[in-house]
Amino acid sequence: MKRRDFLRFLVLGTAGFLMVSCGKLGGAGKWAADENSIYVTKDLQVQSAMVFTAPEANELYSRDELAAEAGEWIRDYNVAKGAQAAFENADGGEKLPVALKSCSLEGQTGKLIFDYGSPSDFVGFAKETGDTTHTVTALQTGAASAVLPLGGSGESFTAPDGSTVEAGSLAKDGYQAVAVEGAAVVCTEGKLVAASVGVNAVLDEHTVRTGEGMNYIIFK
Repeated sequence: MKRRDFLRFLVLGTAGFLMVSCGKLGGAGKWAADENSIYVTKDLQVQSAMVFTAPEANELYSRDELAAEAGEWIRDYNVAKGAQAAFENADGGEKLPVALKSCSLEGQTGKLIFDYGSPSDFVGFAKETGDTTHTVTALQTGAASAVLPLGGSGESFTAPDGSTVEAGSLAKDGYQAVAVEGAAVVCTEGKLVAASVGVNAVLDEHTVRTGEGMNYIIFK
């Protein structure tokens, strides 16, 4: 039997869950994962959260059924990438392109946390599943000196307090960067140093909301 559309399943299977924010991120670098968001760790690993809330408690599907449906999509994506037909990372094993890190379905709230083998797998899996919780079409992480084009000289940057940051000062050892093309909420484990002017909002010292087009986030 042909599978249903991934996001359509999540809406139907959670009694009308709507993909909207239901909380705030941040706080000492800890990712609350309580809204649709991308998380980048200090060692540049990428995770994401897909969060759903509803006016009524779920009565149609269980947490295991939700995880199984998500797992089916993940397995297919991984196989297409030449990886194992699995949806969870095994201890000591090679990291999968996409893995289900956690799944919860409690009361009016459902949450899926994904772990990615590379930033491009976040983009690829979102495209495969028709994820409309963001508009990201490209994602890159790395040392700021490697990610920022021309050392950042073609961009304007501001600090979390709104002050201007000299672009040349950002391409130095110890600074990491995230390049995001498209709109999303992005949380970094490290403390935010600066963001390019295309970023819509700095939500706290670890979290930003990017705008359409290319955005650069610098953290340490």
